[in-house]
Amino acid sequence: MSKKAQIRYNLLSGQSVIFAPEREKRPNDTKKKKSTDCPFCIENVAKSKIISQVPTSGKWQAVSIKNVFPVMSADNKQAYGFQEVVIDTPAHLENFSDLGVEQIEAVLRLYQVRSEKLMRDKNIKYILCFKNQGKAAGASLRHIHSQIFASTILPPDIIEERKRVAILKAESSRCPYCDLSKQEERGDLEIYSDSNIVAFCPFASSYPYEAWVITRRHVDNIALLKTSEITSLAKALKLISQKLKDLGCDFNFFTHNDIDNENQHFYLKVQPRRGVWAGVELGSGLIINTVLPEKAAKHYRQ
Repeated sequence: MSKKAQIRYNLLSGQSVIFAPEREKRPNDTKKKKSTDCPFCIENVAKSKIISQVPTSGKWQAVSIKNVFPVMSADNKQAYGFQEVVIDTPAHLENFSDLGVEQIEAVLRLYQVRSEKLMRDKNIKYILCFKNQGKAAGASLRHIHSQIFASTILPPDIIEERKRVAILKAESSRCPYCDLSKQEERGDLEIYSDSNIVAFCPFASSYPYEAWVITRRHVDNIALLKTSEITSLAKALKLISQKLKDLGCDFNFFTHNDIDNENQHFYLKVQPRRGVWAGVELGSGLIINTVLPEKAAKHYRQ
């Protein structure tokens, strides 16, 4: 039986399932202390492995390398796509909150560069830039890193969101994300805002201390953000990640690019991994959140 990744479709649920047997071999050092053998420390990253870096020459601040255990790959017709690892810093740091704003900007700029490049592939329909911070969030290596995932298939949640946004826009002739950023500014749910972005805890948060960051400017995806918007996004991420570290929370953050969606508005979601979904959530699809977003927003503002 082939060990290559493959996509299978579930007719009853409408979901595409990606099987990737090779990923069982991924290294895992989350139980170990700092190691001189860390593959993501600068002295262990060979130039031949580098896909792209920021800055473009000299010593890198953030670098993109090929994922050794990808879900998708360009040479696999059954699961075509790309998966890259972004090393967030050359230094051996283990928590995203320990990065300075300028270093977070470097990571975000690398997301921009790679997203712009991957969008040129006519087969790619969806790009996900995401971070797993900590073991509870799915990180398998301690040295902080993130990933870029590009696929020919759209996730069901993105398809559903696309439909709902189109309906809301048709009803009001306005972008619902633009409306949402204006609605939450200076309210009980606001975390941080400036001239470029608004960060807040969503009214119907799925996760305790969940946070969203939305650009004020109606812009399609991360590749199109201005330098000042990247700086604002970095400041918001620094604040949110530090407050989650104070709580002892691991977290994921991610931003989508639904390439053919004319109604797309850039946003970034932070979803803390505080507790786990149990029988009710997994069995019914209903969500139980133990922390009101008003309380969560107050924690971020303190």
